[in-house]
Amino acid sequence: MISVVVGGATGKLGSLVCRLVSEQEDMKLSGAIVSEGSANIGKEILPGVRCIGADRLSEAVKDADVYVDLTSPSAIVKTLPAARRKGLNYVIGTTGIPKEVMETFEKNIAADGSGAVVTPNFSVGVNVFFKTCESLAAALKDYDIEIIETHHNQKKDAPSGTAKKAAELIAANSCKTEYLYGREGEVGARGNEICIHSVRAGDVVGEHTVIFAGNKERIELTHRAHSREAFAEGAVAAIRWIANKNSGKIHTMYEVLGL
Repeated sequence: MISVVVGGATGKLGSLVCRLVSEQEDMKLSGAIVSEGSANIGKEILPGVRCIGADRLSEAVKDADVYVDLTSPSAIVKTLPAARRKGLNYVIGTTGIPKEVMETFEKNIAADGSGAVVTPNFSVGVNVFFKTCESLAAALKDYDIEIIETHHNQKKDAPSGTAKKAAELIAANSCKTEYLYGREGEVGARGNEICIHSVRAGDVVGEHTVIFAGNKERIELTHRAHSREAFAEGAVAAIRWIANKNSGKIHTMYEVLGL
């Protein structure tokens, strides 16, 4: 039985992950973490599981196999150190994590004999989308590239972690050398950039389009998420995959999905 603690347990994705974990025959939700001072502290999120504050995180993961972090860039600065424990494995879906935090985390899991899956997006479709972006970028090196991402009007960060990851993969496989975020005013002719545009509207779960445009043709690659369950199911797959890895390394969803 895989013992799982979820940070960000009452968020849009966190609550789904908690439910799906509790429905698995080989998993047990042993902890649901919310921010300190949250009105949800003490709330029974699922039968027998009550939310506790992040100040009790180290206590919650004491006997856990996997800690899942679905919090925020500001919260994870505190949650990752608090959750540190030899042999504990991690699934990290929080985006916008400061570089220095990730560097320390990577050193810690190597020292602790832990393992981690870190990804901006858990869905199978998005990770195939990432792979396709790499292939198209390598084949269409001279094409202009634009990324458009659309999310619900409550999303706090922009651009999305998925859009940033797509841009990084495209840059690594093409001759594009810089990123641009939107355009305004007299910007002149485009340069050698990957431009990312963010739209926030309604209740859109998530949509990402990458345009590869040549002088006489273009390819538009789009992924649309119809439900957050696509992300939650991927997170459960990552939990199951990493539970006994203890590799001392950070892994990707490509490895989880065998892509």
